[in-house]
Amino acid sequence: MRTKGFVALMITVFINALNDNFFRLVFIFLALRVYVSEGEGTFYYSLIGFIFLLPFVLFSPYAGYVGDRFSKKGVIVGTRVAEAAVLMTAAVMLVLHNMPGLFVALFLMGLQSTFFSPVKFGILPEIVREEELSRANGQMQLWTFLAIILGTALAGFIMEWAGEDLWIPAAVIVFFSLLGLASSLFVTPTRAEGDPAPFRLNALADVAAAIGEIRRFHVLFLVILGIAWFWGLGTLYQLNVPMFAELGLQVGEMRTGIILTLLAVGIGVGSIAAGQLAGGRIEMRHVPAGMISTGLFSVLLIFAGDSYAATLVLSFLLGVGAGFFIVPITAYLQNESPAKRRGRFIAASNFLAFAVMLVAPVLFWVLTGPLGATPGHIFVISGLASILVGFYTIHLFRRGTLDGES
Repeated sequence: MRTKGFVALMITVFINALNDNFFRLVFIFLALRVYVSEGEGTFYYSLIGFIFLLPFVLFSPYAGYVGDRFSKKGVIVGTRVAEAAVLMTAAVMLVLHNMPGLFVALFLMGLQSTFFSPVKFGILPEIVREEELSRANGQMQLWTFLAIILGTALAGFIMEWAGEDLWIPAAVIVFFSLLGLASSLFVTPTRAEGDPAPFRLNALADVAAAIGEIRRFHVLFLVILGIAWFWGLGTLYQLNVPMFAELGLQVGEMRTGIILTLLAVGIGVGSIAAGQLAGGRIEMRHVPAGMISTGLFSVLLIFAGDSYAATLVLSFLLGVGAGFFIVPITAYLQNESPAKRRGRFIAASNFLAFAVMLVAPVLFWVLTGPLGATPGHIFVISGLASILVGFYTIHLFRRGTLDGES
């Protein structure tokens, strides 16, 4: 873990997560200006989340094959070259205010991230010792999460500071993409595994079969549904918070970015606290409390009125509740999946989460477009749904379906 190759991998992972979030939020802020503020509705605004996530649903199974078939370092460098090319194109589209071009760049950004995701984790056993593997995974999660926070905050600050001078965020994304490409060249070299699973054109059939297999493990199936709910809710909030802040609270991009940043920090704090309070166990009894509190603070956001301070506090507390929800169920999936099928089960869970995340922007458009819901209504609807999920888990505990700890 002290080698130059491992440090280079962490830098590459950090920059990828930062650029993903920075570019996507810059596009969201721009779409608010171009579409929503000009009274054109929320269709194209909602399309941002859908377009970015679509490659994850369509190509994730093939990404796993590519990661096994070729050198993982080679795939990492290849995706960094692709990211640099895509973001240079996106930078030109930003300067030209070319919205269709930005949608194409967004899809391609999601596509390269789809192929980068499995190899950034899969390379770890090949470049660190077995006894360091857990710490290496922890380092990767830490730097990814810090990059998400920084990318979120930076997007709001840069967009407000730049105003109409979109060459400034364009220059930022090009700079980080080139930095990520440079760092990837120093990742520890690896060889191809040489014996990948056979390529299947209809790889989604494998995913469907894995989900069908998980359904025989009742608690595990409920757990992967909970994980999908968490990520779907997060996607919905990432679209809703900017509209709520800029149209409801009448604040600019920088203060909107602070709200999203505090939400992410809250998830981190809640995750750490849940892990500490569990005391080395998988404490499933945190799950209903986490989801009910998430829903409660979401509902309370509509009563924050014009108070920016109250919105910050409630967003942070909402994130803390979400952290208490996601930690035990993720740990349960990792620990209780059958050892010989753990990778298959986790891959199926990831696919289902991406599928639900893909539905979230469609739901957001339906609610805010044809149904005319406001951002405040979205918080109430999603909050009440989360409270119902929380009470359903209490019902499962009372029936003895879920264990209190593992």
